[in-house]
Amino acid sequence: MTTRENATVAPFGSWKSRITPDLFSKGNCKAICEIQAVDDTVYWVEQSVTTGKRELFSKKKDEETLRWAEGHSVQTSVHEYGGGALRALYEGSVLFCTNDGIFQQNSPSEAPQKIADTWKMTSRYADCDVTPTHIYCVNEFFKSPEEKVPENRIISINRQTKAQTVVASGADFYAFSRVSPDEKKIVWMQWNHPNMPWDETSIHMASLNDEGGASDEVVVKDGTGKEINYMSPMWAGDENLFIVNDSSNFWNLYEVDTKTFNERNLLPMKKELGFPLWELGARRISFNSEFMAFYNGDGLYVVKEQTFKRLPIPDFTLFLNVTVSNSANVAFAIASGPARASTLIRVDLEKGFADEPCVTIIRESKPRADIEALGSISIPQELFFESDDVLVSGFFYPPASSDFVGPPGELPPVILLGHGGPTAATNGIFDLKKQFYTSRGFAVFDVNYRGSTGFGSDFRRMLRKQCGVVDRNDMINGAKFLVEQGLVDSEKITITGSSSGGFLLLSCLIHSDIFKAAVSVYGVADLVALDEDTHKFETCYNQSLVGKYPEVASVYEERNPNNHINKINTPIAFLHGTKDTVVPMAQSISLYEKLRARGVMTALMLFEGEGHGFRTSKSISESTEATYFFLATALGITPSVKSEIEIVNEKSHI
Repeated sequence: MTTRENATVAPFGSWKSRITPDLFSKGNCKAICEIQAVDDTVYWVEQSVTTGKRELFSKKKDEETLRWAEGHSVQTSVHEYGGGALRALYEGSVLFCTNDGIFQQNSPSEAPQKIADTWKMTSRYADCDVTPTHIYCVNEFFKSPEEKVPENRIISINRQTKAQTVVASGADFYAFSRVSPDEKKIVWMQWNHPNMPWDETSIHMASLNDEGGASDEVVVKDGTGKEINYMSPMWAGDENLFIVNDSSNFWNLYEVDTKTFNERNLLPMKKELGFPLWELGARRISFNSEFMAFYNGDGLYVVKEQTFKRLPIPDFTLFLNVTVSNSANVAFAIASGPARASTLIRVDLEKGFADEPCVTIIRESKPRADIEALGSISIPQELFFESDDVLVSGFFYPPASSDFVGPPGELPPVILLGHGGPTAATNGIFDLKKQFYTSRGFAVFDVNYRGSTGFGSDFRRMLRKQCGVVDRNDMINGAKFLVEQGLVDSEKITITGSSSGGFLLLSCLIHSDIFKAAVSVYGVADLVALDEDTHKFETCYNQSLVGKYPEVASVYEERNPNNHINKINTPIAFLHGTKDTVVPMAQSISLYEKLRARGVMTALMLFEGEGHGFRTSKSISESTEATYFFLATALGITPSVKSEIEIVNEKSHI
């Protein structure tokens, strides 16, 4: 905690901060989202801080940055979470997907040409691979604009005639359609309900013909009934594949012979080279004929001649969308760190392998100088604690201010964060929202509860049929741990969560009184309603997390927050987007009305036009401001900023 001699002493949680709400609309962009590389040119998609739209740029070494796809938002809606919207082509043009279709643009000065239409949003495309004659991609096809459940498939699109041909169909979901270097074969990943893409999946291969059709389909690897997840197939020549699987308890990289289907683990490690495929097109491994680069949760590594080493890259700890150039010995990645925002970096692999400085910054979402100007940044410490005899971890961010310190002998309030997913994870990278809280005197504890990814498949599967139980226990035990360690005020413990994290916090409030206030952000409040009214991708997710409904209706009744509303007396606010198709806003509205009628301190704030995950800087700043304001008010702390959130029953809480 800050101990500056010239700092002003003020109650924790009430500090004025240099991180004002308007900073959420400043910076170069909100985040770097996708990257592709050809030779020494990198292409990337970034999200605008003002509009939330996704814009496309490119940069060749030592040349100026070019803007592509003007007037388009480069993003997809496949599986509702999107991803896989960009494909750079070797002839110097780009292919990109939008909610209007697939476009090809030959140069920034030329108008994009539509290759595939959405036909009134009845067809969606993503995750493209390209040959000189055809595009191969994942396609969601709706029989009519009113249809809610699409048919998922892999198709080819003739680049001249625009004719479409079905390559693979029949499975519930597809990803990673990749054509062999000789263009004679195609490989892909597929899975069926009730599995999610991190559960039991299979890798398939077929022969291609000149018309873009496929034949002689074979199953290369099948995890069905074996508790094995196969993902990220990549061609390593015309006859071999690289495939990631978790048969060793960790997602490792295997080489597979496409004739015998024999496999060998190329990089045995108790680290993860795979990840939960919420968004298409993501990757942690990339290679060319000389180098391979990968991120395993412990740093960016380079492999050359069967020797691998961690690259000397200071300040950055997370590396996403790792991309090795096809011809130049350089890699690109979206990097971030405890005091570094989402940044596109260029890595000279030769220099890195020789332990020399190797990184060039291409684009920062928020410039380093701007972050340093914020004053003291809270650098997280990873803490470990036991929960039901299982070791669980989280990132603890202490209060940090260049201008204020708390009163001697007092401890700060804390916000426990339950990440969404729940099959996901948190990490200790720079997040302006967390710094918004810590700079005002709150501590933050971001917990990787059981079921989180990055700790092995056994840990991930601990949440199966136990959602709302083991994760809840981890959050409660995490709060108790902070108190036992003397890190926080036991009477000022709060909790927030988004999406499934909203369900998690409601479960915590029902089963414990350790939390004194809460904020649910587009959170799940009704398990049964979600089971009956959600999109195809997550239709069977609850079967894994809770059980199949209505066969285990009693379990749903027991864990459903809607059925235990009378047990919630903790002040709680609900923030939700009006266009949310994943968790309808009706869930938050219903709970708010019931709590309001019972006299519980509560609030409801709806964000017009926002979906599942707030995109515009206005919504992000207002929701962060509202969260802080509500929690501080509920704890009896005078907030240092105002908010438009309307709190009801505040007097009854006092």
